[in-house]
Amino acid sequence: MSGNHQDRRNWTRSLTVVFAVALVAVIAGYLFDGTADGTDRVYLQNTAGAVLFDHGAHRQYADSCAACHHPLYSAAQTTTCADCHDDDRAADEFSHGELKDLHAKDCSLCHQQQAEDDQAASCRQCHPAIQQSETNTMACATCHDDDYSPELLSHDEYLEIDDHSCLGCHAPRSLADSYHTSCSDCHLDTAPEKFAQADGAVQCGACHLR
Repeated sequence: MSGNHQDRRNWTRSLTVVFAVALVAVIAGYLFDGTADGTDRVYLQNTAGAVLFDHGAHRQYADSCAACHHPLYSAAQTTTCADCHDDDRAADEFSHGELKDLHAKDCSLCHQQQAEDDQAASCRQCHPAIQQSETNTMACATCHDDDYSPELLSHDEYLEIDDHSCLGCHAPRSLADSYHTSCSDCHLDTAPEKFAQADGAVQCGACHLR
């Protein structure tokens, strides 16, 4: 009888050790494995209710990082097709979207990064809490003579002017307006069943947590 009791106690002790080792392994794997939490989620706090933004999920839908963090790359193509391909390869064989898919959306393969130390910008760096102007584009006559016309240069040529600034011509939308325009338009277009009410209006609760 005492032998059975001893065997049961040894069996219990062995199970406890195995369980403890397994538990330590799971915790260590979670803490030290960089892939344990790859959702890249961010809580954006605001008065309408926090928004849980999954940066990783949105990154796969954007044309490029510059689609949201746009001051990173110049529009001018700095690498010709012939730099990497045979002479019989032409850029117009592919759409811009197809090229980005082929190159894993690495803009720098074709486009010059504005500066070595440029980083992806936060919306808050450019968009004020409250919009200061009713219009998003400055009138040319604010800085130029009456005979000046914006058609004198293309938008890309404006960007190439030394010390150019987007704020020289554009008044940025407020932060809320910027988010709502960028997010809501895309959500209603791509997933209306989730983000739209029955009448087609934006369903605020689909993004804002209460």
